[in-house]
Amino acid sequence: MMNIDIRKLNSQKSYFGEMSFSYDAPEKLLAIPSASFDGPVSVTFTYDLYEDNAFEIHGTVRYKLKGECSRCLKPVETVVEGELSALFEPKKDAEDYSYFGSIVDITQAVDDAIVFSLPFNLSCESECEPIQYSSETK
Repeated sequence: MMNIDIRKLNSQKSYFGEMSFSYDAPEKLLAIPSASFDGPVSVTFTYDLYEDNAFEIHGTVRYKLKGECSRCLKPVETVVEGELSALFEPKKDAEDYSYFGSIVDITQAVDDAIVFSLPFNLSCESECEPIQYSSETK
């Protein structure tokens, strides 16, 4: 879980700033066959804490995927970068994300950013040759 203590930020008068950390994303986020995360996800963002304790973040998620090329099945690795943008409000029926008490858990927003940034498939090159299957009959 990625938690941010709003009460602590308020007491430090830290109403805006930057944060970064690494996150071991769950493999269940991947919908690409035979793909996996190759290391942790790097999460970097700026934040704004508003007077009404709404907490807004904007930044990036960056991670490496490894697997097989969807066309030729050769091993492939690729670096993916996605946009992270979320507003957390201290109320039950918030439009984006809600939080209760003084702790904001940004895990769901980071997971959403990872899912939205995933490529449709892995490929080794744009001009990759697909595997040719023989249709000969005996």
